[in-house]
Amino acid sequence: MNKVPIGKTIAYAYSFTFGQLGTIIGLSWIPLVAIAVLQFLPYAVGGDPNVQPTNLGEEGRIGLERFASSVLQMLLYAIIYVPVTRQALGTRQGGALFHFSLGPAEFRLFGALILFVLVLMAMAVGIGLLGLVSAGVDAASGKNAALALFLAILIFAAVLGFIYAVLRLAFVLVPVTVAEDHVSLARSWLLSRGNFWRIFAVLVAVMLPVYLIHLAGLTAIIGPALFAPLPADTTAAQHAIVQRFALIGQHMPEYIGLQLILAPFSIGLAIGASAFGYRALVPPAGAATAAAT
Repeated sequence: MNKVPIGKTIAYAYSFTFGQLGTIIGLSWIPLVAIAVLQFLPYAVGGDPNVQPTNLGEEGRIGLERFASSVLQMLLYAIIYVPVTRQALGTRQGGALFHFSLGPAEFRLFGALILFVLVLMAMAVGIGLLGLVSAGVDAASGKNAALALFLAILIFAAVLGFIYAVLRLAFVLVPVTVAEDHVSLARSWLLSRGNFWRIFAVLVAVMLPVYLIHLAGLTAIIGPALFAPLPADTTAAQHAIVQRFALIGQHMPEYIGLQLILAPFSIGLAIGASAFGYRALVPPAGAATAAAT
């Protein structure tokens, strides 16, 4: 069983991102701009996505539009991930001023991402059902303290299992799909066996700095009030959350601009770590054999 080398994987992710940042930007900027347009479109046409719909017809229309936008954005990310992954794996050479390709590799990765999201949704629904059943059992038992504690531990364990499964499935999903020319969540799961904590450490090291910079930028754009403690009263807390989403909407152009600036870094770091991890888990001969089967 091969292991993901934590230090070397982190080092490669940063060296790939900053050493080939121009290429990453060239490979990704067209789809990223398209994604930004899709995100801003509801605001550009005069609507406010944070306003609650007034009837079922409007709610259905908004839901369909959001679904279509999410699917299209996922396809655009697949268009980014394929060439950036090839660059990180060394199967693509040279720089790029711009890139936009939609072929079998991109559709294959798009299908893998869709399948991954469907699996996550199924697991999330399962946890939700477990929560509902636990609440019903707790109410029927007359608020038994021991039973309530057991149910809380059960739900907490389910959430931890969800996180475990997400990291195991996601870490090498993109390079597996790109390098081996097939869609297989099972392959990603088997390759990452025995590497959960290594994957966790790598992802914290490469993604946490970008996340903190994102929070700092968001605070600079909107102000510290966005992260102020919520009121203790439930109704007041819900009202405060709605107000904060509305506040983000008022600064949406700046927020999308911040995302555009940080996207090449987050993409480079995530793909760089994933590609190096894949190469560590699959020796070249093994990768060639898997691709041929």
